[in-house]
Amino acid sequence: MPTLELVCKRLFADSSWFIKSIVGALLLVVPIAHFLAFGYLYGLIERARRGDSVILPEWGEWRRLFFDGIAAFVIFLVLGVVPLAIAWMFTLPLRLLAYGAFVYLPMVPAVLIVGPLVVAGIYQYQKREEYRDAFRLPVLGAMLRAARGRFVLPTLALIGFVLAGYPLMTFTVFVGWACSWTYYAASFRFIEETRRGGVKI
Repeated sequence: MPTLELVCKRLFADSSWFIKSIVGALLLVVPIAHFLAFGYLYGLIERARRGDSVILPEWGEWRRLFFDGIAAFVIFLVLGVVPLAIAWMFTLPLRLLAYGAFVYLPMVPAVLIVGPLVVAGIYQYQKREEYRDAFRLPVLGAMLRAARGRFVLPTLALIGFVLAGYPLMTFTVFVGWACSWTYYAASFRFIEETRRGGVKI
């Protein structure tokens, strides 16, 4: 059974993890080049989905990273940004009531679910590389329900890590996504293999 701690240890076992992460962080803030960063994250999900070694691979194969990154970014927008935007709109009426920080309560469920949801979409997309697979909400919902309880603490850890490292925002976001997205994908694979009876404990 994968754990966030185990995933992080394996990703950071390579002595060059910091340099690889810096490259991703820099690419993440450059328009168009950010597709390369998303392509790298796409590759991490793919490795976990296939059961390959959980490592930070070398940067390379830029053409593949770019096109994979476009797909990952589209899925990220639809399954990540759109739910957050909708949840944020629900906070607008509450602001008139001057409830302070409580006006953001409608965003809590969205914040907790968008990470696993985005990864579930990319996970399904990778099987046939068809966008319609990424947006089959009944399938994605079933994946999240099957993995319920596994994602709350890792997601809270990601939020805390990003907030704590706010001055280094793009670096913490890239590293946080690399860890959490790999963990989510490994968890989905674990659940699939468990149902097939193919998991080795």
